[in-house]
Amino acid sequence: MVEVNHQYELLKKRLLIKFVVIVIGSLFISAMVYLLQYQIQKSNVTLLQDNTLLAAHNTFSRELGDVRKVVKLLVADEALKRHVSDAELEQQIQTHFVNFGLAADSISQIRWLDSQGQERYRVNFKAGKAQVVAPQQLQNKGNRYYFTEGIAHSKGDVYITPIDLNVERGVVVAPYEPTLRASYRTTNDTFVLDGLIVVNFDLSKTLQQIKSLSTLQAQIQLVNGEGYWLLNPDSKKEWGFMLDKPQLTLSEDDDQLWQTIAELPKTQQLITSHSRTTSFLKMNLGNNNDNALSNVIVLVKADKSVLREIFLWSFGIALACAVCLITIAGLYLKRSYRDQCQIIKATANLENEQQELVAANSKLQRYIKQQHQLQGELIEAQRLSSLGLMVAGVAHEMNTPLGGAAISVSNAQLINQQLKDKIDQGFTKQFLETSVERIADNLSLSKVNLDKAIAHVKSFKEMAHDRSNDQLVSFNIEKVTHDLLLGLKSRFKASKVTIETHIDVKQDITSRPGVISQIIESLIVNAISHAFNEHDTKQVQLAVYLESDNTLCIKVSDNGSGIDESLREQLFDPFFTTSRKHGHTGLGLYLVHQWVTSVLKGKISLVATNELPENIATQFKITLPISISTSANV
Repeated sequence: MVEVNHQYELLKKRLLIKFVVIVIGSLFISAMVYLLQYQIQKSNVTLLQDNTLLAAHNTFSRELGDVRKVVKLLVADEALKRHVSDAELEQQIQTHFVNFGLAADSISQIRWLDSQGQERYRVNFKAGKAQVVAPQQLQNKGNRYYFTEGIAHSKGDVYITPIDLNVERGVVVAPYEPTLRASYRTTNDTFVLDGLIVVNFDLSKTLQQIKSLSTLQAQIQLVNGEGYWLLNPDSKKEWGFMLDKPQLTLSEDDDQLWQTIAELPKTQQLITSHSRTTSFLKMNLGNNNDNALSNVIVLVKADKSVLREIFLWSFGIALACAVCLITIAGLYLKRSYRDQCQIIKATANLENEQQELVAANSKLQRYIKQQHQLQGELIEAQRLSSLGLMVAGVAHEMNTPLGGAAISVSNAQLINQQLKDKIDQGFTKQFLETSVERIADNLSLSKVNLDKAIAHVKSFKEMAHDRSNDQLVSFNIEKVTHDLLLGLKSRFKASKVTIETHIDVKQDITSRPGVISQIIESLIVNAISHAFNEHDTKQVQLAVYLESDNTLCIKVSDNGSGIDESLREQLFDPFFTTSRKHGHTGLGLYLVHQWVTSVLKGKISLVATNELPENIATQFKITLPISISTSANV
C-alpha cells in the first residue's frame, strides 16, 4: 500500500509541475494579448478624440474669424463717419445697424456707446427681427468689464471679450444666451462719435454644432481661462461663474488635469487623467494679451464607460485565450493521469476495499461508544425532577432506531465472517462485490438508525441544559417547543391525547428558554391529568405567536370538561387542588404563575368561558416580553 501511494505521489508531482509550467506560460501569453488589445483599442479612441478635437477647434476658430471680419465690415461703412444733421444721423446709423444685423444670423445686439459708457444707439435682433431701442430705455454700461477693457484697447483693432451669458439690468437672461462681444474703438477724428461700438454674437448655434460632434469616446467640453465650463455633457455644470457657483470648475472636478493644462499653455497634449483618456487644446481669443480669461480650452474626454469597455473587451479576449490554453493542457494531462492511475488502481482495489471495511467497522464502534456516552448523559440528567416525564418517552423513541442499528451491525458481521471463511477456499469476483455491497448497505442502514437515536438524545440534552441554566439567552421558541413535545411524545401516546401546535414566531427572543419550556410542560401535563374523562376525544392545542404590541403570546387549550366557575379565583393559589387523593400537591399552577410573573416579567390568565373559541373548554393565555433586561433576577 505504501508503494502504491508513493507511485501516486510521484505521478501527481510530475503532472502538477507540468500543469504549473503550462499555467504560467498561458498567463504570460494572455497578459501579452491583453496589453496588445488594450493598446489597440485605446489608440483607436485617441485617434477619434484627436479628430473630434480638430473639428471642434476648426468650428470655433472659423466663428472667431468671422466675428472680426463682421465687426470690421460694420465699422467700415461711411454712414458712421458722415457729419450730417442730428436727425439724419440717428436715422442713418440705426438703418445701417438694422440692415447689417439682419444680414448676419449670429448677431443678437449692436450698440454704440459714448466715452462714458452711455448707450447712444442700440438695436436688438431676435428670430430674424430687429428692435430699435428707444432713447429712454438706453442704459449706461460704464461699469461693465467689456466697456472698460474695450475703451482702453488700441483703435483700429477688434477687441473680443470672454464668452459669457447675456445680462440685462443686472439679471442673466433666460433661457441662457451664450454671448461673445466684439468691440471697436471709435474716435472723433474718424467717426461721428467718440466711444465704443459693441456687437453681441449669439453663440448658441455654434456651441450646439460643437456639441453635436460628441460621442461616448470623445465628449467635447469648453472651459474658459478660469476653469469654468462653457460647454459640458452635463448642462448643470455650465456657466458657474455667471450663476455664483464657484464649485463648478474643472479644478474641482479634476485638479490634476487642470494643473497640466495650466502648465502647458497653447499646447495640445494627450494625457491620461485618473481613468479617462483626455485631449485638450488651449486657444486665445486673439487679443494679444496674457489675460487668462482670453483663453478657451477645448477638451475631449472619453466617457467613464469607454475605458471600462476597453478593459472588459481586452480582458475577455485574454481570458478566453488563457482558458483555451489551460483547458487543452488540462484535458491532455487529465487523460494521461487517468490512464496511468488505472494501471495503479488495478493492483490496489482489493486492499482498498478491505481497508474501507475495517474503517466502516471502526466507525460503527465509535457510534456505539458515542451512544453509550449519550446514554450516560441522559442518566445524569435525571437529577432534574422536571425532566422525569421525558425519560420514558425518549427511551421509547430511541428503542426502534437502536434495535434497527443492532440488527444491521449483526448482519454486517455475519457477512464479514462469511467473506473471511471464503478467503482460504477462494471466491469469485461477483461474490466479493456482492459481499462488500451487502456490508455497505447494512452499515449505511445502521448509521441512519444511529443518527435518528442521536438526534433524539441531542434534543433532550438541549432541553435539559436549558432547564438547568437560568441565564438570559437568545433562542428560537419553535425549537424549544419542538424539543419539549418530542420528550412528551410517549406521554401523549399513553394518555391517548393528540397535540396540535401553531407556532408563528420567525425571530429569536431573549429570555430563559428552560423556564418557558417548564411552564409549557406544566400546563400540558395539567391538562392531561385533570381535563379529560376516560372516553373523551382528548386534544390539547399549543399556540405561540407575536401580538401587535410585539409581545410573545403562548396559549395552551384543551377540549376537556373545563373548570368550574367557582374554582377560577383559587386556581393559582398554592396547595389548591381537586385531585389530592391522586397524589397531586396543588403547586403546579402556583409555580407556573410565579415563573411567568416574577421570573419572566409576564402575565398569565385563564380565559373567561364566554371568550373561549369553539370546541375549547379551557385556555390559559400567557404574554411575555420578547426581550428581558439582564438586570432581571430569577
